Amino acid sequence: MEILAKLQDAVTIFMGIILGALPFILFGVLVSAFLAHYIKEEKLLKIIPKNPFLAVLVGCMIGFLFPVCECGNVPVARRLIKKGVPVYVAITFLLAAPVINPITFFSTWAAFSFLPEVVLWRIGLTLLIAAVIGYVFSLHPDQQKLLNMEKMGVMCCDSEGHCHAVKDGQHSDAKHNHTHTEQDNYHVKYSPSRFWSFVRAIPEEFLEMLAALVFGAVLASLIQVFVPRETILAVGQGPFLSIISMLVFAVVISVCSSVDAFIALSYAGTFTTGSLLAFLVFGPMIDIKSIWMLRTIFTWKTIGQIIAASLLMTVLFTTIYNFYLS
Repeated sequence: MEILAKLQDAVTIFMGIILGALPFILFGVLVSAFLAHYIKEEKLLKIIPKNPFLAVLVGCMIGFLFPVCECGNVPVARRLIKKGVPVYVAITFLLAAPVINPITFFSTWAAFSFLPEVVLWRIGLTLLIAAVIGYVFSLHPDQQKLLNMEKMGVMCCDSEGHCHAVKDGQHSDAKHNHTHTEQDNYHVKYSPSRFWSFVRAIPEEFLEMLAALVFGAVLASLIQVFVPRETILAVGQGPFLSIISMLVFAVVISVCSSVDAFIALSYAGTFTTGSLLAFLVFGPMIDIKSIWMLRTIFTWKTIGQIIAASLLMTVLFTTIYNFYLS
């Protein structure tokens, strides 16, 4: 009976994760489909500087345009890459956007208005970690090897990290647009066929994202039920072990960044501020459900490198905070 009760709890947690993430995934898929069918590559690429350092800074800020959590950002990042946005900029966007967006900012402020340094440090550390990792990936000699070609389709990447889908589902006369008048271009862009192509693209990408989310949510819910929170949080009293504890907790609980501040708030009286920052910074970047969603874009090697870099930098900066700034 105890096993059945735990399985029932797991189902409840699973449904909570799915229902919490679905609106953001749907919003992300809608944005992705809109980018695919109504935004031309050249217009999108105009906002991305050619200098890698400046490009990653832009990648950090794109999250302000897409107020969704880490679930909804994945389909947007996929589409950005297929539109020719450098892979390393998309990585920066994926790491920064869950925190660098209006919804997460205001929810964090609502939870920690009595401790504003948590809000500022969360934003600052997220920007720093995302920018550093993005810039490091910009140095990769072959950006195409970062991508999971089985999921992304046939891609062609240049030395600067600009990748294009060979077959992106866009109108076949893209190379001949220079022969169109402005009126012709308007009708092509807003034609009924373009609209129905936009509509048909939504369920296909939504189902792919949903499959990855479901698998990750199953793992997260089972771990939460069969590995008691008390076990994870028992080591949470020291300046270093508390950070490790909250990092594990963030990965396991797999909650969206739009509400995670209120969970962190419940531990504000017993855990160090650095460990709360670790939870608030690393959790939106990497958790169990997001790992399988990232697999729809990147190879396992790339995902492992992103996880390792994010983890090490989060531990380093939050440990420095606990020992020298708190």
